[in-house]
Amino acid sequence: MGSAIVESWDERAREKRARILACIPQDFITPSLSFSDTEALNVLDLPTFSESNPASVIDIPSKVLNQEELAITALKAEEIPQAIAARKYTAVQVINAFTHRAVIAHQLLHCCLTFMYPTALEQAEVLDRVFAESGKLVGPLHGVPFSVKDQCRVKGTETTCGFVANLGTFDDEDCLLVKILKDAGAIPFCKTTLSVGCMWGESINNIVGRASNPFNRTFTCGGSSGGEGALIGFKGSPLGVGSDLGGSIRTPSSYNGLHGLRPSSSRIPYHQILNSMEGQEIIPSVVGPMAQSTESLRLFTKAVIDSKPWLIDPKSPPIPWREEMASEVIGRPLRIAIMHWDGYILPQPPIRRALRNVEETLRRAGHDVVPMFEMDQPLADELGTKVCVSDADLDVQRSRDRSGEPKLILVPPPLEKPKPMSLLENWALAMERTKYQAQILQKWAQTAGTTQSGKPIDAYLTAVNPSVAHVHGEFGAVRYKGYCATVNVLDFTACTLPVSFVRDSDLKDQSETMDGFGTKIPSPVCDKDRLIRQNYSKNFEILQGQPVVLQLVGKRFEEEKVLAISQILEELLKSTSI
Repeated sequence: MGSAIVESWDERAREKRARILACIPQDFITPSLSFSDTEALNVLDLPTFSESNPASVIDIPSKVLNQEELAITALKAEEIPQAIAARKYTAVQVINAFTHRAVIAHQLLHCCLTFMYPTALEQAEVLDRVFAESGKLVGPLHGVPFSVKDQCRVKGTETTCGFVANLGTFDDEDCLLVKILKDAGAIPFCKTTLSVGCMWGESINNIVGRASNPFNRTFTCGGSSGGEGALIGFKGSPLGVGSDLGGSIRTPSSYNGLHGLRPSSSRIPYHQILNSMEGQEIIPSVVGPMAQSTESLRLFTKAVIDSKPWLIDPKSPPIPWREEMASEVIGRPLRIAIMHWDGYILPQPPIRRALRNVEETLRRAGHDVVPMFEMDQPLADELGTKVCVSDADLDVQRSRDRSGEPKLILVPPPLEKPKPMSLLENWALAMERTKYQAQILQKWAQTAGTTQSGKPIDAYLTAVNPSVAHVHGEFGAVRYKGYCATVNVLDFTACTLPVSFVRDSDLKDQSETMDGFGTKIPSPVCDKDRLIRQNYSKNFEILQGQPVVLQLVGKRFEEEKVLAISQILEELLKSTSI
């Protein structure tokens, strides 16, 4: 008997790249646009650009799509059911337009891992028949195409989580979240790329290589939900699903100018979604929406919670949608704390400018603005890092070993090989996390003594990361997760809020040494702070035009309140130059 032929990992990856577009109509593919489909791929290569192959591709769709496709893909998620109900467009027209734009995005940005055009088109045709016969939409997300990070199981597709070993295995059912969204009328149409095992701040893997930022492909789109960030930032999808263990929804949302919601754990069901380090519960990964507006996030979140996921997902809390929590903040002065910096790592000048200007705008509008209390974010960063390395990379390594794919060396390896934590060490880490949570809740309650109403703050505004988008391969140089990881350690609710873009005047602000409350900022306060400032100075000339995004943070299980405040701020900032 002859032995079975075993494909090498790179052959399997090359075959996957070749079939990513296999089910897409050929007229959706633009031959003049660059695309690595079947050739050998060195994923660590950095992209290069020229006048004929520009770094910024945000305007490319206007040169490729027709007027109807441009109009449809300009719609936000909440506007699509309205347009279909008004008989302006059909679900088929919508899915065709977004698929075409998503294919262009993938050709330019390498942001997708699967297209589901045949099944998406079939679902759209069913929705159109139901609407034609009944005159009614099937649900609040009728006809809305949605993309999912490639850890969400969709029937008939591979779910890789960034691993070559998972190629060739096709799911026989949808995960709970996808089922819920489909029942609400939404249409899954593509799966997006991610970092290997969802464990890095840039979206890079051995299957499709690096995903890039549509505003400037010299920059990363972030991670680990970077494929979602790039695709939605390019308006190739109106609504997407990402996940967040240490900022993986908020960082790509920040780098690509998006609204993204990091809910408290399991408020949006994680049931049947693939992940690395499954069973790690000290700081749980969460799933949440990414989109072009806060209203899109609210529409998604309410539809999911209204489905009562706790009846199936044992981890989902039985908390129904509470409209009264949202209504309570409307029509009164908001109580907002501002964290201009955390005393350790200073956000870059465009972010500081945005925080100062938003603070001034809130004050002019009559809202109660106070300084944020000290949160010891370096401790939160340390706790988050300990959790992420608690198994010494064994889980991810086993998944790599199943195919033989190489480890991507993105930062210098540690001098000493890490060891997995013992059970006792894990228990101690969990206790340290809980102690930190209790300390922050106590401080939050004490903010009642700082507000005009004598009540605690509603939420606080701060940076997502100390840096705006960074050049490919430089995540290790600018990595500081204190602003993001604090939210994960506390299991708070947070959403991102796009407010501005990097501009010329931000260069001279590099020497600015005062925060919005008149506190002098030492410069620099540590080696990491110095490195992040140097990185900004080095890359400033190509940073111009990159999005500047803040995050709004509320307490645990306050999704309704945080989204309502975000909508108020979004409307307030529309008429203001930040």
